[in-house]
Amino acid sequence: MGRVTCDDFRKFIDAYLDDEFDARDRADFDAHVALCGCCRRRVEDHLSFRRCIRSHMQQKRDMPADARARIQARMRTVSRPDRAARWLSRVAAPLPAVAAVGAVALFYIPMTGFAPVVDDAVGQHCERVPIEVPTPEAREVDEWFRDKLPFELAAPRFDDEQVMLLGGRLSKVGGGDSGMRSRRAAYLLYGVGPHKLTVLVFDGKDLEIEDDSAIREVNGRRLSIHHDHHGYNVAVYRKGALTYAYTSDLPETDLLRLVANAH
Repeated sequence: MGRVTCDDFRKFIDAYLDDEFDARDRADFDAHVALCGCCRRRVEDHLSFRRCIRSHMQQKRDMPADARARIQARMRTVSRPDRAARWLSRVAAPLPAVAAVGAVALFYIPMTGFAPVVDDAVGQHCERVPIEVPTPEAREVDEWFRDKLPFELAAPRFDDEQVMLLGGRLSKVGGGDSGMRSRRAAYLLYGVGPHKLTVLVFDGKDLEIEDDSAIREVNGRRLSIHHDHHGYNVAVYRKGALTYAYTSDLPETDLLRLVANAH
C-alpha cells in the first residue's frame, strides 16, 4: 500500500483492527498509527467502544419466548447447504504462511530449558494482533504498562536509527501444556527497516539459562541463542528479575548486535 494517510486510516480502521491486512500493509498501518497521535486516539476510542460492547454482550439476558420462537423459525428457513458452504469457505481458506508457522509454534509442546519461552516468543511474533498502545515513544509505552504488570517495565531503547518502536500490548508466557507456570508479560513491537522485531518482557527470576541452546557473552550479557526456530532467531537474556526474549527474522549477527546495544 505504501505511505498511509489519515484518510486511509479512517477508511480502513475496522479492517486494521479486525486484522484483515497482509503483513506488508499491516506494517504500513502500524507505522502510521505509531507516528500519528490523532489516529492513535482513534484506535483507542474504537478499542474502548469494542470492549464496552463486548462486556454488555457477555451479560446474560432473558429473551422473550415469542422473540426466541421467531428467530428459531427464521433460522430453519435458511438453506443449510448455503450456510455450510459459507462456513467451509471460512475454515478452508488458506492461512498466510506466517499464521501457519505461528500455529505450529503455539502448539509445539516443549520439554526442557527455555523452550516454553522460545515457543511463546515465536508464536506471538507470528500473530497478527493489534497493538494496544501504538506509539514510537518508549516513555509512553512504559507509562501505559505501569499499572498493568506486576513489575516496572522499561521498554528497550536503541541508538540505531533504523530501529523504531511501534507500540505494545499485554500478553503472557507459559501456562497450558508448556510445563511453565503462566505469567503476565509485555509484548513490544519494533520495526527494523523492512524487518519486524518483537520483545517479550516478563518476570523470569526463577528461570535458568540451560544448555539446550548456544550461550553467548555479549557486552556483559549472557544470552541464550536459539537458531532458526521455525524460521526465526530468538535471543533470551535476564536482567535482574526480568527476562527479555527478542525474536526476529534478522540474521543472527544483526539480532545479537541489537540486543547487545539495547539499553
